[in-house]
Amino acid sequence: MLRLKSALIIGLLSALSLTACSEASNTVQDAADKAKDTATATTEKVTDAATETAEKAKDTVTETVDKGADLVALKDNVASMKDGVTSTLDAAKSGDFDTAKTEFAKVQDAWPALKDSIKPDSAQSIQDSIETVKASLGEGEPNKDKIVGDLQNLLQSVKGIKLG
Repeated sequence: MLRLKSALIIGLLSALSLTACSEASNTVQDAADKAKDTATATTEKVTDAATETAEKAKDTVTETVDKGADLVALKDNVASMKDGVTSTLDAAKSGDFDTAKTEFAKVQDAWPALKDSIKPDSAQSIQDSIETVKASLGEGEPNKDKIVGDLQNLLQSVKGIKLG
């Protein structure tokens, strides 16, 4: 009988140990599942934030490159306009008004692409000078000194362009 009691006590203690181990295992599993869920959520947040930051960086770089390209194009337009006015001035100084008219037509053609990209006070000064030169070159017998003076004023206006 003593043996039976001992066996029952040992069996009871073993069952209690197994139950405790099972509950401990369930607790550990629950904690592991919660840690996994937290890690997954954190990884998603970090990935989303990194993706958003990368997109913003890409947009900023693209915008900067576009502005740089626009600035180079604007610089080229200003240089082209300056060269055209200089060619017109050289032709006018030599008295070759047919060449001056041809070169000035190129200046007039280039002007619209440049006009909206510069500050209004620069644009107005150039526009006024272009109109003055156009009128002077359109006269029946152009006045060389007047045209040369008008072209020099236009050249100074083009050299003084303030970018918008």
